[in-house]
Amino acid sequence: MRRRHLLPALGLVAIALVTAVGVVLVSSLGGEGDAKVSPSLSEDIDPGASAPRGVGLPREGIEASGTLTPRIPLFGDTVVAQVDVLLDRRRVDPASVRVGTAFLPWEIVGQSTRVRRDSGTNTYVRTSFVLRCTGSPCAPANQSSELDFDAARVSYAAPGAAPGVRAAIPVHWPPLLVYSRFAAANLVGETGLAGQNPWHADLTSFPAATYRIAPGFLLPALVALAALFAAAGVALAYIAIPRRRREPEPEPEPEPEPVIVLTPLEQALELLEDAGRADGTEDRRRALELVAEVLDLEHPELARAARTLAWSEEDPVIEQTSGLATRVRASIDLDVSVNGSGNGRAH
Repeated sequence: MRRRHLLPALGLVAIALVTAVGVVLVSSLGGEGDAKVSPSLSEDIDPGASAPRGVGLPREGIEASGTLTPRIPLFGDTVVAQVDVLLDRRRVDPASVRVGTAFLPWEIVGQSTRVRRDSGTNTYVRTSFVLRCTGSPCAPANQSSELDFDAARVSYAAPGAAPGVRAAIPVHWPPLLVYSRFAAANLVGETGLAGQNPWHADLTSFPAATYRIAPGFLLPALVALAALFAAAGVALAYIAIPRRRREPEPEPEPEPEPVIVLTPLEQALELLEDAGRADGTEDRRRALELVAEVLDLEHPELARAARTLAWSEEDPVIEQTSGLATRVRASIDLDVSVNGSGNGRAH
């Protein structure tokens, strides 16, 4: 009984150990997922610093992002638009990178700047434009107006590619909110805080979703773990179910001892030898007559002796009848039947 209760407990401990090992393996294998997340190109990078490593670059070996600074300018302020490109020189020729964009109705003020930094097989390229718009198309209709620039186009060529063979990727700009200077002046009069806009909002788009563990790996791992748990549950149920023991076949009952039934002659002889019967005289006379009748043909002398005692004037005493019974037993074979069969004849 104690062993039956111990087996399920051991099974639960085994399941806990398997679960712990599975979690450790999945965590160790999935820990590399963070390394595949590339650094955001929209962050301010010191031009004098080395280029960020291009881990997690797409299959084309190049990626780009665009930023606007500030995101909420006043009417007439200058805005810096930057295109940050990170590429793998084994797949993309850095000298072939070109940035094409249009900021209408905004104008590009001065010359664009280009910064390049190399690190290992990766190259970082930042192209900056200074924008300004003082015309009526850029004036806010009310307190503010939102502007969306058309996507820029970064074209490039592979190392050793034929002339004219180029590829391109789009670069989308975040929304630009231009605020009215008139509204800003009113705000200064009300709050006494100069150089501040009425409100600020972070319009940065969320980056693409990343996973610590790739879904393609996690799903089969969870299915395998569920199958393992199911198999463990079946095994525990099989162990816990009590077994049916085959009952031994009952031993056959012994046959009852045969009942020995005395023949009439044997009964008569028993009566002739029984001295304890109360009415023994009359029974002995009838027994003697029966013995005489049975022995008449084959043992006439014994038959005459028995009939003489049966019809004598004096009552036959037990000494006489028992002696006759002894002579009869010594002279003949009695046919003793079983279960009442037999004819009581002497042979």
